[in-house]
Amino acid sequence: MFYRRKALTEMALKILAAAMSIFISFLTAGCWDLKETQDRNFVLIAAIDDAAIAKKSASEDEKARIQTFVQKYGAKEYMLSLQILKLAKSESKGGGAQAERTFVISNTGKPLFEMVRDMLGQSSKSLYFEHLAAVVVSEAAVKKNGLQPILDFFRRDPEMRWRTRIFITPGDALAIAKYNPPSGEPGGRYLEGLAKNNKRDIHIAGLKNDIGYITQAIDNGADYTIPRLDYTDNVPKVGGVALFKKDRLVGYADEYITSGLKFIYGTEKSAVIPVKCPIHPDDEVVFELFKHETKIVPHIEGENIYFTLAITMQGNIGEFDCKYQHNLHDYAFLHSVEQAIAAEVSQNAQETWKFEQQLGIDTYNVKTTLKGYHPFEWQKIKDRWEEIYPSVPLIVSVNVTIRAVGEHD
Repeated sequence: MFYRRKALTEMALKILAAAMSIFISFLTAGCWDLKETQDRNFVLIAAIDDAAIAKKSASEDEKARIQTFVQKYGAKEYMLSLQILKLAKSESKGGGAQAERTFVISNTGKPLFEMVRDMLGQSSKSLYFEHLAAVVVSEAAVKKNGLQPILDFFRRDPEMRWRTRIFITPGDALAIAKYNPPSGEPGGRYLEGLAKNNKRDIHIAGLKNDIGYITQAIDNGADYTIPRLDYTDNVPKVGGVALFKKDRLVGYADEYITSGLKFIYGTEKSAVIPVKCPIHPDDEVVFELFKHETKIVPHIEGENIYFTLAITMQGNIGEFDCKYQHNLHDYAFLHSVEQAIAAEVSQNAQETWKFEQQLGIDTYNVKTTLKGYHPFEWQKIKDRWEEIYPSVPLIVSVNVTIRAVGEHD
């Protein structure tokens, strides 16, 4: 009798466990907030402009009425434009032209979150940001209140991805959101592809320019750079950087300074570096970099503070634009080319260092490096660092090795 009762108890427990498993599987099956793809509007680009400037450019009263709402508190400072993916099948227009893959809706206000929700009055479907590829902010919008208030919505909303690229444009961000690439790809993916070309283009800022990295820099009170995006005659181009001190735009750096930044960071892995021919300075040699390492070290000697930057580079001869024939297998001549490349890189790094000192910014965050190497000395000078930094020298040493001279001698 005892064994029979025990068997019945064990069977009851098994049945209960099976029932609970089935019940839990019903609860966990699928997503509670599931929405079909066709029921979403996928946002690819968020473009932010100064509302006052955008309002001046609006010629139609009805259009201006659509792009606004009654706002009880504060002034309407920003114009937010969202590029949305068309899920309908892309068809060619007459003449074989590519049909537009996206459309744009806009709104004006100040809290971006409120503006996004009001834009549902222009969209029959929910706005979905998990595929957001780029945030483009105009210079005028940044200068109103800084970058941090603009990015706050993108940093808090759980749909946002912190790997989303950020661009600063001196012109109109809305025009970039409306851009229809001739390749037929959506504009947001096009901008994302431009940013990824930083691995092969020394004029494009590196990977540390997304929402996550900029958030980290702002939270730590650090200076940082954001890629500059120009748009003229329906042609966008990424090149150079916007320089930020905390969340304030202090200026722009051109392509030459951008290359110097990447040399100092050590982030450039496939640069093309032209230098003068050692024998015929009117002609050029082009060095293709494929390996790059840097190490920056702070030094304190009494009252003197300075930094040393050691750069090692390896690469190939990518082009020899010289009217005269040279024996590229002659070690002495090849070594002179290596020295010319090293001198060019050293000069670029030093000029970039001085450029940032003149603006009073430190995108390398060398004060943190100094604090790490010399914590006790840092405590003595940290309150005077803003005064000390502009006169701190950088001593650069560059070692270049040419591994190959190309397929043709």
